Amino acid sequence: ESCGCVMSDGRVAVLSGISDRSIGGTYTVATMSCEALMVGEDEHWQSLAPMQIPRFGFTCAAVAGCIIVAGGYQNTIAEVYDEMLNRWILLPCNVPYTRPWWTDGGLSPPDE
Repeated sequence: ESCGCVMSDGRVAVLSGISDRSIGGTYTVATMSCEALMVGEDEHWQSLAPMQIPRFGFTCAAVAGCIIVAGGYQNTIAEVYDEMLNRWILLPCNVPYTRPWWTDGGLSPPDE
C-alpha cells in the first residue's frame, strides 16, 4: 500500500502506506511517514519530512530532484517533495479519482 521510487541522488524512497492500529479494535490508518534507504557501504535508513496528507494506494514518480505523489484511497490531493529542501508542497490541482492507483513506467527507445 506504500509507494517507492529512486531519488536523484540514488536513495530509495519509501513513502507512506497503512498502519494497523488497535485501540479497542483493529482498524487501518493511512500514514504520512517517508523514509529513504542510503545504498552502499554505509547502508542505513534516513527519515524524510512527512507528507502533508496521509495516503495509501497512491502513485509516485521521481522527476528532476522532486517526488510527485497523487491520489490514493479516498484522496484526490497531489503534492511534491523537494529533495533539496526536505519538504512537501501541496499542488494546486487534484486528481479526478478517489480510488487506489497502481502504475508502472519506463523508457522506450527513440524512433529510428
